[in-house]
Parts: sequence; structure tokens; C-alpha cells
Amino acid sequence: MSVDAATKARPAQVYGSITEEGLDQLRKRMHIEHPITEPFLRFVNDDSIRHAARAIGDMNPLFIDPKHAAASRFGRQVAPASFLYGVTWGSWDMRRGEGLPGVHGLHSRDRWRYFRPVLAGDEIRATKMLVGLEEKAGSYAGRSIIQTREFKYFNQRDELVATCLMSAFRVERNAGKEGAKYSSIAKATYTVEEIQSIDDEVGSEIVRGANPRYWEDVLVGEALQPIVRGPLTVADMIAWMMGVGSPHIRSGQYWLAYRKQSPKVGVRDPKTNIFEAVERVHWDPFMAAEIGMPAPYDYGSQRGAWATHLMTNWAGDDGWVAEVDVQYRGMNFLGDTVWVRGAVTRKWQDEKTGIGYIACSIQGVNQRGDTIMPGSAIVALPTRAKKLPDFPIDPALDDGKA
Repeated sequence: MSVDAATKARPAQVYGSITEEGLDQLRKRMHIEHPITEPFLRFVNDDSIRHAARAIGDMNPLFIDPKHAAASRFGRQVAPASFLYGVTWGSWDMRRGEGLPGVHGLHSRDRWRYFRPVLAGDEIRATKMLVGLEEKAGSYAGRSIIQTREFKYFNQRDELVATCLMSAFRVERNAGKEGAKYSSIAKATYTVEEIQSIDDEVGSEIVRGANPRYWEDVLVGEALQPIVRGPLTVADMIAWMMGVGSPHIRSGQYWLAYRKQSPKVGVRDPKTNIFEAVERVHWDPFMAAEIGMPAPYDYGSQRGAWATHLMTNWAGDDGWVAEVDVQYRGMNFLGDTVWVRGAVTRKWQDEKTGIGYIACSIQGVNQRGDTIMPGSAIVALPTRAKKLPDFPIDPALDDGKA
């Protein structure tokens, strides 16, 4: 039987549904490592670094000013953490083999660990592996699973640069619509004065930069200077895709070939019969309504990049953001504004290395007062007596809990 014939022979309800057959197929794919062969970003240079920084509105001079970067301890430009999303999330093959055709995916968590800087002149490659498959029942939809992939990032010397445990809720498309969890949320509107206030807060962002932050000077309980993003527009989504790529947005023969390879990636508009990418949920009200959303919404990865942006602003050039772990607990709809905040929760110093570590909480809070991105981070800071050692830096070995 041909592939097309086999597809037609399957029960119609399989598309968009979580079935035992589909889960069994996924279980067979567990713990098999695959290379990312079609990354959006691979070569680290002034252009790609700027694109990744602009994708999230990050104006840290360590990333965008070659002269500033040359005078830093790195000696050259450093890529922001958003660059790594361009290696995997924005690639054309990260989702190959995801299984469960038509079952919607909602980005739910990223746990990043950063070991080495990504520097101008580097070449980054990555691998992916399915490491988690957990069934859940939630308020948004009926049957759902949490699917977790592990990504590993290496430079041209095969040194481990970073890892990421990236999780997504896979939810049955119709169940989300029937649940109507978000149906009562009204579109955000603002007065002219409120928009001006938000603009003022966006403009007041503080980048620590070349002014060192020393471990001794940090107090438990002190707040981090927040970053503000919003009101969210379609242009924000476009900026994100321009910087780190898109898994589904393709044109011409590439789009035709993609639909032939994976027939369900194109969703036909009921009024025009034109095929559109499933990614339309981020800018198209019709597509968002199909999965039970009152409006289009942001990319989870975009929000996750804001979290690391908060921490690199705070750590400064001489610090090192070693871990960021965030969850996407709610939706950031078009028109919403998010204040990404943090506070110091703990500090310790490793007895052997002398590295001073700081643990922080992270909260992304919208204009309704809802925390839509809780999380945490670990930052390594120099002391007044000692700079940070050479990389890699691995706080997992020195988490202060022993």
C-alpha cells in the first residue's frame, strides 16, 4: 500500500486527535538523537548577531556594538541567547518526527543552561532528542500530553555551548475550542496616556554593560530592573521571525514541497480555499478561534528570549547567565503588555572555585495582573577579589543546596 493510500485508510478522527497508536509511535522515537540539518542560523557574525538581538528589542552593546564588545573580556561580539532559538526553533526540521498530525502544540516550558559564549566567528550546530512524553488533563483542553525535547548546541570545536529542555502541550484541536478557557478575555485597549506610560517604561530599560556587578554587593530580596514588552503587535511577531526564522513560513516551491511532504501543515481558509500555515494562529483571528483562542498570541520562544534578556541586562558584561528556566502558563494576546520582572532569592559561593552564584525569580506579568511566565535563573558573578574563571561554567555542580 502506498503512503497516500495508507493515509486515506486511517480513521478520519485520527487527524487532530491523540490516539494510542500515535502515542506508541512517539514512544518508539524516544531517546534517539537527530542532528538539526536545516537551521535558520548557523554562522555567527555581525549580521546574524544583530538580527537575533533585534528580534527581541535587545540593545545590549555587548551584542550590537563591535567596539564595546572588543573591549570586553570576550574580545569580540557575543550573540544573545535568542540566537540559539534560530538554530533549532527556527529551523525547518526541528519538528520533523513530532507525530500526532493535526494535534495543536502550545509551547509550555524552556529550561536553558548556558556553558560557553557564542562568539562572532563561531559556527553552531545542534541535535535534538525526544526525552519526555507525559499525559495531562487540563482546563484548556481535554486529553493532552507534554512532549519534551532536549537540544544540545555545539560550536565548531565540538564544545558544548548550551542545552535546552523544550516542552510543549499537544492538545486536541477541537477540545481547546470546546473548552473555551479564554473566551471571557477582552481585547486590551489603552488610553493615550497609558500608551505613553508604557513607552516610557520600555525606554527606561537599564543595561548593566561594562559596569561590573559584584557578588558581594547583591542582596537577597532586591528587585531586578524590569523590561517591558508591548502592547504586542503583529509586527513583534514579524520581527521575531526575521531574527530567528520560522518553522512553517515558506514560499513558492518550498511551500508546495512542504505541503506534499506533510499534507496537514497547510490549513485551508474556508472562505478562499487557500492553504495557509498553521502558524497563522499568531496573527490570524480565524485560526486562533479554531483552537479556542479569542485572539492571536505570541510565540512562547519569543517570551522565553525576553527572560534571558532580562538576566543579561542585569548581569552585565562581567557576569554570566548560566541557567534560565521559564514556563508559559497563560497566553500573551495581541494588544497585551508584559512586564518581565525578577528578584534575588538566594546567593552562595562555591568553596572550591570561589565563583559567586545568584539565584533569581522571574515573573512575566501582563496588564491584567496575570503571571503568564513564572521562572527562575542562576547567574555567576565575579567577586571583588576574583574574576570569573574560563568557560565552561556549570552551576549544576554548585547549586548551593548541598
